Amino acid sequence: MNQVDAANPHDGDWIDTLQGLLLAFVVAMVFRGFVLEGFVIPTGSMAPTLRGDHVRLRGINTGYAYDADAGPLFESGAAPTAKAPITDPMVTRQFPMSEGEVGSLRRQSVGGDRVLVLKYIPMLFPPQRWDVPVFKNPPDPVGDTQNYIKRLVGLPNESLVLADGDVFTGTFDGQPDAMRIQRKPEVVQRAVWQPVWRSDWMPVDGKRMEQTLRRSWPGPAFKPIESERGEWKWGDRRDWMWPNAAPTQLQLDAKAWPLTDWNSYNAWRRVPEFPTSDLRVSGAFQPSDPAKFEAWVQLVSRGVKVTAGVKSGEAFASVTSMATGNSITHATAALSTPVSLVAIDVWHVDQAVWLFVNGKRLIEMPYELKASGTSPLDRLSAAGIDLERYVQDPVGNKPKSIESLEWKFGGSAFVARNLRIDRDLYYQPGSLLAGNQVMTNGPLIVGRAFACDPNHPARLGPNDYLMFGDNSPASRDGRYWGRPHPILKSAINFDAPFVVPGELLVGKAWCVYFPATFPLGAGLTLSDPAARSTRIVPNFGSLRFIR
Repeated sequence: MNQVDAANPHDGDWIDTLQGLLLAFVVAMVFRGFVLEGFVIPTGSMAPTLRGDHVRLRGINTGYAYDADAGPLFESGAAPTAKAPITDPMVTRQFPMSEGEVGSLRRQSVGGDRVLVLKYIPMLFPPQRWDVPVFKNPPDPVGDTQNYIKRLVGLPNESLVLADGDVFTGTFDGQPDAMRIQRKPEVVQRAVWQPVWRSDWMPVDGKRMEQTLRRSWPGPAFKPIESERGEWKWGDRRDWMWPNAAPTQLQLDAKAWPLTDWNSYNAWRRVPEFPTSDLRVSGAFQPSDPAKFEAWVQLVSRGVKVTAGVKSGEAFASVTSMATGNSITHATAALSTPVSLVAIDVWHVDQAVWLFVNGKRLIEMPYELKASGTSPLDRLSAAGIDLERYVQDPVGNKPKSIESLEWKFGGSAFVARNLRIDRDLYYQPGSLLAGNQVMTNGPLIVGRAFACDPNHPARLGPNDYLMFGDNSPASRDGRYWGRPHPILKSAINFDAPFVVPGELLVGKAWCVYFPATFPLGAGLTLSDPAARSTRIVPNFGSLRFIR
């Protein structure tokens, strides 16, 4: 026997340990390089899907909590003792309900989400439309802003244009009248709905709130018609009661609650708002006579009347042309045995009507404005936009607001709860500005933003991808960023503006594994009101998959 081994049988263990650590390091580096990698979200361009540095706010009248971009608090250069307005989105976004000291709000700011990214593997795991990928920023692929995260909306070898907030595509050399809308799958659509109003967040003390506002509160988004208000039991209650079987309705107060793409995350940013008709309207109802109860949503906008709900013992949905009065399409579905609680969820989104009853999808019904299909020009015209003026100034020529939105009921007395309105993503058009382009990359490009001119669609080459931010009015993305860095021409022979070449794609954001971190010592008084202490405490309640 070897004398060294006999004296110390564990003498070689350190070598085995070192080899094991070295192997683990190599495997980890290979895994990070080819399979999975972590990134931090610095800005709010993808909010509320992903959040950058932000402040958690709470309405003093309803208790409704929401996140607001912290960037303006630091970018403004305001003194720590300056006041920042705080709104309560479930009461009104038109008037602030309270104020907060800028210094205090800065101390309360929390870090951006940290995400895990699954690397794209050609042929096995290619990029798909509506993914949320991380990629190298073409205008600055090696600088401080090299890693970007957006939503993938445009694929290689296609033409693309935005119309009324939606994405229309066609073949690479196709004409605008041949382009058609791209609809999001259900799992993505559920993830991107953004809250507009909730009946559960009614003011706790209406009189005190009106004293704060110094004006009368216009009331909730849905209201009974004037002649029936005396019969409804409503007001500041969370449940609204109708006492008999006679027909009745609740109408949207569009003046007090305009349906636009406003986002509470941008509460401290001045951004344009666009009226939208892509909405989700839902509620839960407890009828006295479930077998006879009828309830449906009716929306009039963009040249059509959309109706969906339950009536005469079945689920139904229909779309009717307002110009001709003719039915464009309709569908019905059988209902299960009447139950004591009926939850109705109606979606009008991406030119399709979806109907869910008690959580079950019963109808999915796409529709077109013309028998031959709906082009971007058709959609803009239906939205009341003057096409000639729109091409010159897409921001100043906005679509019309919806004409009406209401709930209609009949057949039974009932109690209504959890009424709510949500809105879809809305990709705004715009114009190219020097501030959104890197001047050292080459001559500035002027005119309409990319994919925002319906007469001249964006054309994506065989290896080009187009990215937009979910927080459209506050996103510097493929609509605006202009020419790529010259290094890409020499490295991969790429010089196309506005798009991302396949070589710069990193992977698909998979989950938020370390959400919005809080500062160490949050809540303590700091000597410097603008200081940011080390943020290491995650908000585990926000762990989530990314859709």
